[in-house]
Amino acid sequence: MAAALFLLCSHAAFAIEKQSAVVHEALTGDTVRLQGGKILKYNCLQAPPLQSAILLVRQYGSDSLQFNKNLVEGKKIWVEWGSQIRDNHNHLLGYVFLEDGTFVNKEIIKAGQARVVAPPPNLKYISNFRHAELEARRDKRGLWKEEPENPFLKHDYIGEKNTKIYYLPTSPELERIPKANLVTFRSRIEAKAAGYRACFDCREKDEEEIL
Repeated sequence: MAAALFLLCSHAAFAIEKQSAVVHEALTGDTVRLQGGKILKYNCLQAPPLQSAILLVRQYGSDSLQFNKNLVEGKKIWVEWGSQIRDNHNHLLGYVFLEDGTFVNKEIIKAGQARVVAPPPNLKYISNFRHAELEARRDKRGLWKEEPENPFLKHDYIGEKNTKIYYLPTSPELERIPKANLVTFRSRIEAKAAGYRACFDCREKDEEEIL
């Protein structure tokens, strides 16, 4: 990995360190091999596997790999590190940006080529990613093409009546809550006016949103 470092300021008082590298090849829809041989996994997303007993899943995996190839293969990237820099397989974990500023992690999610996964502690851009996933699911892009109709996706936020917590409609927490306990909102403002507070994934971030 290249040794060059630079500081990118999203606010005057804060600096985010990024490290440059060159992508040798895309291995899957969410993993690349860098020049020098190190393997880098994109933070907070999971692409469909290339190997599966289900033909449709294999096709999704192949499509996701091709999307990743077209996006990054042979290109210089900048990697921003989170609190955890390696996964359980000892692969590097990072938020990846192209030289033109394209946020690779988000582009893959937005295109429906991967789903959001959010294991702590690397949760800095999770709100961005949830909204990108919602957009992909509403438009039935990529792996969401065959998803059954989901009425929650028509709304911006879903509240749980007992806890007074509101969620994004793609939040996995909704799967364990009885539908009778749910209420819909058109905006954060409407949810907060009704006395609801944000779930962890829905909290506004102090740092600049990357659109």
